[in-house]
Amino acid sequence: MSGVSNDFMCPPILLIGFNRPDYMAEQISAIRPARPNRVYIAVDGPRSDRPGEDKVCSLVRDCTKLVDWPCEIKTLFRTKNLGCKHGVSGAITWFFENESEGIILEDDCRPAYDFFRFAGELLERYRDDERIGAICGFNFFNLQQDKAASYHFSSRMDVWGWASWRRVWKFYDVEIANNRTDDVLKAIEESNLSAYNKKVHRRFVKEVRNGLSTWDVQFSLLFMVKKMLSIVPRERLIANVGLASPQATHTGGYVYWNKRWSQTGRVVFPLCHPDAVVCDDNADKLHDRIFGAFFPRALTWLGCKVPIVRDFLDSLGKRVESFLPILFRL
Repeated sequence: MSGVSNDFMCPPILLIGFNRPDYMAEQISAIRPARPNRVYIAVDGPRSDRPGEDKVCSLVRDCTKLVDWPCEIKTLFRTKNLGCKHGVSGAITWFFENESEGIILEDDCRPAYDFFRFAGELLERYRDDERIGAICGFNFFNLQQDKAASYHFSSRMDVWGWASWRRVWKFYDVEIANNRTDDVLKAIEESNLSAYNKKVHRRFVKEVRNGLSTWDVQFSLLFMVKKMLSIVPRERLIANVGLASPQATHTGGYVYWNKRWSQTGRVVFPLCHPDAVVCDDNADKLHDRIFGAFFPRALTWLGCKVPIVRDFLDSLGKRVESFLPILFRL
């Protein structure tokens, strides 16, 4: 698709990488058809206790040479490792210091071509609507109540490929679990999360307070505290290609849903907008039920423990889902 002539202006894009040069190279190939005018590339530094990682990080930095269309390139190359917590959040802060809005992609969040126009049109449409905090590219289970609309509104925030505005990121606090614990816990209890997911989020707060090196939990909690909505496409427009990778920081191993989550769909233009800016509670609640269901979580646990049976678990899960879908809701 390198010869594609766009009939839209792609927003500025931030690419975030670390020690996977192949992932960064593939990501640049994925954004090439959209030909953004401004590309930001942030690469964390090597860990001091990992021999040879400096060379790998250098290869990731060299991927900037693969940006072969006319555009402005800005880079943020760390010499020391900051980790997920400060490395990623710091890169996003840097991006929004330079841009009022744009797309954020970590190296394993592979966008479908349609996502660029989808994000661009909705960044413009909701630019000044403070009810909206972000445009997500990922729909875990392709759930949506209004099948005619191109997207819906959710009280959840997912960071596997997203777009937002400086006006939102200015509220981000990487230490929110420490600085606003009472507000966060209250927001969790007042949310429409299921009992299981409220428990999961309370555990997230505890883990972040205890030093978990992550940045995305804090962003999701901010949406709860501020009662902002995210936009979710009717079909998944981002593939997570690194979810079960051995190199993944927090999600290595096996995830039952991995093959499905590594596939993308399409969106039809012109977009069909929802009638009102209202959370699709049914989609949110069904998402929670599937995400927290015991059976797929058991398959994931077993696949992590016994790698040799993963293909069998994939097949078993699909059969059970076809004949007894209730097991994916309990």
